[in-house]
Parts: sequence; C-alpha cells; structure tokens
Amino acid sequence: MSKAEPIMIFKVYADNKEVSNLECPYGAVTMIPFHATVESELFTGETLPGAVDVQIENPGMSRNMCAKYMFTGTDRDGNPCKLFVKNDSYLAPIMRGEPYFDGCPMFLTDSPVLGPYLCAQHFRSEVQGREWGVEIRIFDVLLK
Repeated sequence: MSKAEPIMIFKVYADNKEVSNLECPYGAVTMIPFHATVESELFTGETLPGAVDVQIENPGMSRNMCAKYMFTGTDRDGNPCKLFVKNDSYLAPIMRGEPYFDGCPMFLTDSPVLGPYLCAQHFRSEVQGREWGVEIRIFDVLLK
C-alpha cells in the first residue's frame, strides 16, 4: 500500500440483493449497485441513486472493473456541489489473492473550488475489501 496520505476515502456498501449476473462461454459480467459516503477536507457527501460497479471478465479470466457514481455534498468551503467519479481497474488472474488493487479514478465536479484540482486527472486509487464493504483510498500522484 501507499505511504502517502489519501486525499479522500470512500466507504462503499454494496446491495447484494440487487446484483445482476450474466455468465456465458464468452465471459461474464456482474453489475453491483452500491451506496457510498465520503468525509474529507476536500469534500463530504454521499452517492446519488444509480451508483454501480460493472465487472467484466473475459474467457482468459482477466477482469475489468468500472464503477461510476455521483456524490452530492459540500466542498471544502461548505458550498453544495456534486462530484462524479469513474474508477477503472484491471485485474489479472494472478492478482486475485492480493489484499488490494489499484485503480485510475477520474473526477468531474460543479464546485468552482474543487474543479481545477480534481478535474486535472493526476490521481490513483487503492481498492480494498473490508468486513463492512469496500474502502477506496484516493491519492494525488503528484504529492509525495
């Protein structure tokens, strides 16, 4: 795991009753709806309806995971805003036993305070399972 401090930590809670699956000889897809919260110095909020993690596995068992979700909340100045997140990751079969995996998050926001920073695309994520759900730690790759 990273030694740098995360700029945000998302807490993700899946709704296992609403999971959709498709398996066939050509691969598999799983769609997992979820709810998430974030509390940080930059942004505090919770997801709007429609948050979903889509996991697609090819016949070689490589998996692409793409979560798309939107938070509503407040920016660091206390102004109401929204924060859209798209977090992509790829997982090779050999990596399935690892305690966490890296992702590449992308952000869009209507916050004039956060927009120039978060929309600059210099972030990575660490995704790790927890007993209560999934924790996603967001890091600025330019900060040491």
